[in-house]
This record gives sequence, structure tokens and C-alpha cells, in this order.
Amino acid sequence: KSRTKGSQAVVSTQSTGEFVRIDPFVRLFLVPDSAGNFKVSFKVPDVYGVFQFKVDYDRTGYTHLFSTTQVSVRPFRHTEYERFIPSAYPYYASAFSMMGGVIVFSFLFLYHKDTKPAAKTE
Repeated sequence: KSRTKGSQAVVSTQSTGEFVRIDPFVRLFLVPDSAGNFKVSFKVPDVYGVFQFKVDYDRTGYTHLFSTTQVSVRPFRHTEYERFIPSAYPYYASAFSMMGGVIVFSFLFLYHKDTKPAAKTE
């Protein structure tokens, strides 16, 4: 007699995924979707190195589930950044306004002519 006849997959909301270097940086609950797959999305911490994504589900009466995937987190190369960063627009504006100010100041400084004072009459 087969033990799997009539068995069903267990949907658990208590399974967790960890993003680990030495200590866990991120620990989140895995969310089941309608197809029976568990998913989680998160932003990787701004720490570079070799990390592991671990899933360790061990409950009494259920099969022990252990999975680990090794990933490396590295900084962007200089060619991988965006061309213009939207949060830097105020800095771009200040740089161009300073250039404009230098041009106006230079024009006024070079082409301004002092008026000669009137001769004193006694």
C-alpha cells in the first residue's frame, strides 16, 4: 500500500528564508502562491560579500526541508550605473547655476567701465 495515496501538500505560513553571510542579514516569511510555490522578495543589504539564501523548515511530523543557494553581492561597475540619477537633479541645477553665475560675473567684471569723477572746481 502506498503511503502517498491521498496525501496533500501542506501549505505553511511559518516557513522562513534567511539571507546569511555570517549572521542572518534578512529573515522573512515565505509566502505561498496559488501554484504552490513559496516566494519572497526583498532588497539586498548594501554590504558586499558572499551570501547564502537558506530555507530550513523542520517541523515534527513533516519532512525536513533544507535548501541553500550561494550568491555574491558586489558593487556596480562604473558602466552599470544610470546615466542621470533623478535624486541628483538639485545638484545638477546648482552646478549649472554656478556656471551661469561665473559667466555673468566675468562679463560684468571685464566690460564694466568706471565713470571718471568730475573735476573739482574751487
